[in-house]
Amino acid sequence: MMQKLLTFLAVTLLLAGCTKDGDTIYKPDPNEEAASTAPLVTVIYDAEALGDHSYNDLIYEGVERTALALGLRTMQLSPRTYEEGLQYLELLFRQMETANDSVRRLLIVTSPGYDDFIRKNNRRLEANPNADLLYLETRTPLEGKGSTLFITYYGAMYEGGRIEAAVERTNTLLVGANRQTPAITEALQGYSDGFEAGLQLLTEKQARQNHLSTTYLDETGAGGFSVADTTALRLLRQWRNDRITSIIPVCGGASNTFARLINSTLEDVVIAGIDIYYDNYFSSYSIVKHIDRAVAGSIEQWLTDGAMPKHQSLGLAEDYTEVMLNPVNSINIWVPVGYEGDTQPTLTPEMKQEMHEEAVRKEEEHEK
Repeated sequence: MMQKLLTFLAVTLLLAGCTKDGDTIYKPDPNEEAASTAPLVTVIYDAEALGDHSYNDLIYEGVERTALALGLRTMQLSPRTYEEGLQYLELLFRQMETANDSVRRLLIVTSPGYDDFIRKNNRRLEANPNADLLYLETRTPLEGKGSTLFITYYGAMYEGGRIEAAVERTNTLLVGANRQTPAITEALQGYSDGFEAGLQLLTEKQARQNHLSTTYLDETGAGGFSVADTTALRLLRQWRNDRITSIIPVCGGASNTFARLINSTLEDVVIAGIDIYYDNYFSSYSIVKHIDRAVAGSIEQWLTDGAMPKHQSLGLAEDYTEVMLNPVNSINIWVPVGYEGDTQPTLTPEMKQEMHEEAVRKEEEHEK
């Protein structure tokens, strides 16, 4: 990806280069294939974010599918460091604001990690009517040029917690990346609220046998989105010794590490898929964020309507998040009050729908 950026910048600088007398260095070959004028979508991620099998990879796939369907060019950049990401942004803004061709360009920034730069520089793109900006994961619209998109995870996480509270004798651990990232803390709060609401519907005896606790991979900083195998294995063994029965990993790419190790070493712990659907025997449900679909829709709006909404907030009610049950595994729950069957019931579609509707209402209240 870095090579693609360097090639892109080298061509840009070469075409703009002149001698001291003002003569253009580069003279086009009449037999050379003309440069493409197809719209260009450029995406910049957090440092080393791609390859997480989660949120960032979903964006990548959504952009590429949309580009293939609509005939767009793409450039997707995953810098090695935050500082390198800022350098990329500065070079891209400079190129976009000074371009004097008719090529339409859309820059997608996937994370609020670059918030300060974006809000200080987005007006620079007003110099080019063919340049636009989409900034993800922020509730605060931009002043000046650019659109924002936020997918709230509260409702889907609430629904997940609500389901988990009904499971018979569960000892559940919420694993957050860190305390500094608002999207993480909001997701954990939603799950905790749903779990607490579910406990209120159990008998006192049942509720005493269900537990929820929270831990963070990075207790002081803003990391925790990746974890070494050795560290993850040590944590899993520790959690198993603590009699944890279910893990909810809200920690980006680290979630995939835990899932992979559970699949290969631990058969007595289940794990929820987060952001993506995890189709595995060791997962009863996944809490999915359809960021790929949201980004694809925004690109289509930009290309066909000429502009995107100034700000969009999407969530459970709009089906951009959801809780997906693994059909391989039934979820055994406590006997509900009034249940008259002879055997322990499982979570039925009707029960799931009731929990979903409750979560939609709770998310609407939360957003207000």
